[in-house]
Amino acid sequence: MTPHGRRRVAAGVALLVGAAVVWVRLRSREFSLPARIVTEDVIADLSAAFDRDNVAAEAPDALVRQGVVQPGEPLRGAGARRAIVAPPGARIRFRATLPAGAGLRFGAGMETTPGRRERASGVRFIVTVDGRRLYQRLVNPAAHHRDRRWFDERIDLGLDVDRPVEIVLETVVERRDRPPAGAPGWTRVRAVRDTVRDRQPAAPGTPNVLVLLVDTLRADAVGAYGAEPSRTPTLDRLAAEGLVFEHAVAQSSWTLPSVASLLSGLHPRSHGAVRSQPVDDDERGRGELLSDAVTTWAEQAAHAGITTVGVSANPLVSRATNLAQGFETFVEFSWDPAGRNWTPAAAVNRTFLRWLERNRGHRFVAYLHYMEPHDPYTPPAAFRPAAPAGVRPAIAAGWVRDTADALNRKGAPPLSAAEIGHLRHLYHGEVGAWDAELAMLLDGLAAFGVRDSTLVIVTADHGEEFQEHGRLRHGSQLYQESIRVPLVIFGPGVRAGRRTDLAQGIDLFPTITALLGIATPPGLPGRNLLGGGGAGAAVSETAVGIAPAGNRIEVLSLVMAGWKLIHAPALGRFELYDLGRDPAERENRYGTAPEGDSMRQVLQRWRETVPAPPQPSGYDASFGDRLRALGYVQ
Repeated sequence: MTPHGRRRVAAGVALLVGAAVVWVRLRSREFSLPARIVTEDVIADLSAAFDRDNVAAEAPDALVRQGVVQPGEPLRGAGARRAIVAPPGARIRFRATLPAGAGLRFGAGMETTPGRRERASGVRFIVTVDGRRLYQRLVNPAAHHRDRRWFDERIDLGLDVDRPVEIVLETVVERRDRPPAGAPGWTRVRAVRDTVRDRQPAAPGTPNVLVLLVDTLRADAVGAYGAEPSRTPTLDRLAAEGLVFEHAVAQSSWTLPSVASLLSGLHPRSHGAVRSQPVDDDERGRGELLSDAVTTWAEQAAHAGITTVGVSANPLVSRATNLAQGFETFVEFSWDPAGRNWTPAAAVNRTFLRWLERNRGHRFVAYLHYMEPHDPYTPPAAFRPAAPAGVRPAIAAGWVRDTADALNRKGAPPLSAAEIGHLRHLYHGEVGAWDAELAMLLDGLAAFGVRDSTLVIVTADHGEEFQEHGRLRHGSQLYQESIRVPLVIFGPGVRAGRRTDLAQGIDLFPTITALLGIATPPGLPGRNLLGGGGAGAAVSETAVGIAPAGNRIEVLSLVMAGWKLIHAPALGRFELYDLGRDPAERENRYGTAPEGDSMRQVLQRWRETVPAPPQPSGYDASFGDRLRALGYVQ
């Protein structure tokens, strides 16, 4: 080899070694946490307080207004949000008394005007506080594809003492001789304050808590709940060692309201995250995300110095819906609508185990959200049955969304027994695939030395329908196949057994805080499942029920003393079932059994007295795009 060649090889080796060192350093910093926990509280929601009195300047032909801005692709986190639309030349002024150390959180983004390309001018977003410029960013989505996004920022306001401040948000066109590239907007403008707390170390006698939520998992799909043959041998073994709640009820039949109840301990109409998307202007900004005013158990744990982490494969459980609030680390996976699939359980577990490898010395509470067995039903080949003859291609592939919409909303004919049978087999294949990954997760906990010090809770947000009551998928009804879910708790100090008393999603908050040994906020309607007493009743609700005409309606249910009442107020309809004698809910006893009248009165009193939700703190209009990807709306 010539000297020149040797030098080239040496340079190449040095480059590879350098790249490897950089990778190792980056990997070593992945999920690295500071020595102390920093929690953030919202002091003032300035977006919610905005009105025309806050407009200090604007162009006569381009007024500042409340509206919607979409910088880019919704599936990439750049979707439409409720925003203060501020055309160039706008100055928006807020005055508030804020504490020392306060910061400002906001999103800045710009919706591209169609047809405007390279010659369009960028817009500079500027934040000044008491006349001092603390932030500026030039955004030009016409010239730079990277600018087609929301810039979610936080700045320090520089306050050494509590005092009044003047915050001004300004937009300025970069080139006055060119039109702006689009409509600028400010979103979720909030004053925040940090609190620093000591981080609890992992120690004997202070267990971790790991919540595993399996999206769309019906109770009767689990062997421990009677499924034959069982596709859940791992979960069945854990159930035999732990505590099984035979009658666990979800607070809703679809993800957003149900998971918000699991995290907040509140009924859907009390936490307010209940709607799929607004049907008119009066609904805009109401119900599409969890308010900052609601406290989650993750926030409660962080305030006690417990490290919090979440990993979600469901885009409805994310920062965009604010269900990530309180989690110090939150990893959210998107979906692939073209590939018709979700991030698998293996990837969720790998992400959590990478975090755990780095942070096993901290006491933690974790939340993992899996998308098996949510449709499309696409289990791995080892768990996938062959389709029988005569099954339509979409059904054979496990893609049921369009068929479900035609059946549920448009009166299409029901699926054949062969097609329903195949969908069930695919669904159970997904369940089996998740259970196999559960075994790998438990091996990971053991490898990092935390399995014996970690309490694990396995549950679901809702079930799934296979035409038991004429429909497919979930969300629109409240029969048992939609709201009866598994609930298994196992780990140190949990006595093995089976409980027949009623449990529900809102019980998780007080149960988790009791397991962690921290305070439970007063006024929560749920109970500590490991304490004494039993639940008297469980109320579930969905705001995306479907009337016979296909329009959206509210549906409620009440489970009490072995009976179940279902009520659709808009239709004036009641159904009553004796779950002990009629678990499949085939014989409507309303009007013939005395329980119907008494349960109707209980439900009515609940509706009159249940606390109202907090005032809305924002609106994410791209929420509709995420729901369409999930198949909840069209």
